Amino acid sequence: MKVLHIIKKTNDTYAWEAALRQREKKDGQVLVLLLHDAVLASGPVDADGVFACRDDVAARGVKTKAQLVGYEEIVKMLLEADSVVCW
Repeated sequence: MKVLHIIKKTNDTYAWEAALRQREKKDGQVLVLLLHDAVLASGPVDADGVFACRDDVAARGVKTKAQLVGYEEIVKMLLEADSVVCW
């Protein structure tokens, strides 16, 4: 099962904890997508399966270790996920 967690707020610790807890269970693939101010997050953005919206990163003038994705890739991620959780 593929689960996509979409995080939109900076330092949403509950969202990060929930996604990481789910990853630890190793029950399928867990992806994290950072949007809006969440691209400023200090969570484990260098982990596998953590993505950030390219336009949001550019708009805020920041650097990130997350893999950058465009809108087409985001739509593909949404369609391929079995479950989507928005925070």
